[in-house]
Amino acid sequence: MKRRPPLSTGGWQLGSDLDFVADLPSRAVSLAGTTTVPSHSYLLSLCTLGLSLFLHAAVYRVTSPLTLTPPPVAQLAMVDLTLEAEVPSPVDTADTADTADTAAHEDNPELQALAGFHASALERAAALEERLSGALTQQAETAAVHQQQLASLEATNTVISDQVETLTVEKADLSAQLANERQRSEELEHQLQEQTRAKEAEVSGVKGAYDRLVAELQGEISQKEIALHRVKEQLTVSIVDRILFPSGQATLTPEGRRLIEKVGVVLAKVSERRILIEGHTDNVPIGGTLRTQFPTNWELSTARATEVVKYLIAQGKLPANRLSADGRADTAPVASNDDEAGRMQNRRIEIILLPPEEQPGGLS
Repeated sequence: MKRRPPLSTGGWQLGSDLDFVADLPSRAVSLAGTTTVPSHSYLLSLCTLGLSLFLHAAVYRVTSPLTLTPPPVAQLAMVDLTLEAEVPSPVDTADTADTADTAAHEDNPELQALAGFHASALERAAALEERLSGALTQQAETAAVHQQQLASLEATNTVISDQVETLTVEKADLSAQLANERQRSEELEHQLQEQTRAKEAEVSGVKGAYDRLVAELQGEISQKEIALHRVKEQLTVSIVDRILFPSGQATLTPEGRRLIEKVGVVLAKVSERRILIEGHTDNVPIGGTLRTQFPTNWELSTARATEVVKYLIAQGKLPANRLSADGRADTAPVASNDDEAGRMQNRRIEIILLPPEEQPGGLS
């Protein structure tokens, strides 16, 4: 059976009491020459030594659960005595110590509790190791899934980044287009406002001219010698010929010059508008000596329209580029030529303030 090494306990070493055993050979030699039976005190010393070895072995067994190698033979060597009395051998002493150690284990509940705790700790450690292994495996699987998700997110992020860049470029283009459209819209709106103001001014000018002519020619209008007509932006002043010209003549009378001058002053305030002078007659042919001067009503109507234009230019009321003359003869009657009242209305001079759309290229 294996033996444990000496146990050091604060300067005391198991086997230190065996110095007595080492001294036994010398004592045995001294006793060899005598035949005296060993005394009672010597036997008591041997028993004390055996008990000391037993107690030392028991204490060391309790304090250390490890299996120890036997001590050197020199430390436990027993001296064979030539005594007749039977001395315990070292092997028997060791067996006795092991038996006592086993009994001490069986009889010590604390050691049994420690052994049970040690076994339980080993089981818990094995269970924890198994759980740790499972957790590490699950962690590795989760890390792999997360890595795959991260790669997918990075790919998605790349696609989104490209889309954002494309949308940014498109947004810049749309912003530029929108700015251009806004600028164009502002320009068109400005032009529309200008045209609207111009049209309002023109309408206002025509209406103002109409109102002033009504005020200036109220007497003639009441006597039906002059008629005013306004249709949108066109204003027409119709004057019967008997006020303007002698019968069969194309020279303005003093009263005719006065009326033409009044009309010219009012129309001159409507700037940049063309004025057309038309001469009209009835359907009665030219007779007598007047035929040599005006072979037909065409010549007479044209001559009278031209006379009005010349007078307006001479008075400096209107520039020549705004005036034009036209003879219509009896082609545009306003009444029936079957009676004198109708024919008198047809013999007339019309001064027409034309609307903007009928202006020549040089006029607005």
